[in-house]
Amino acid sequence: MTTDTNTLTIAQFQAIEARAHELRAEAFASFTRRLFRAVFLAPFKLLSRPACARPLHG
Repeated sequence: MTTDTNTLTIAQFQAIEARAHELRAEAFASFTRRLFRAVFLAPFKLLSRPACARPLHG
């Protein structure tokens, strides 16, 4: 049984690490944008519910 293993150069390893860092940063940025958007919009969503609406009669 033979296993062919490809060894990475330091430059290749550093490129993989850099790409992984970019992907983590993008994922974290996306998560924080969604989180802050949800927190910011929550009061508007609650106030737009029919139970919170003003009555239409005088």
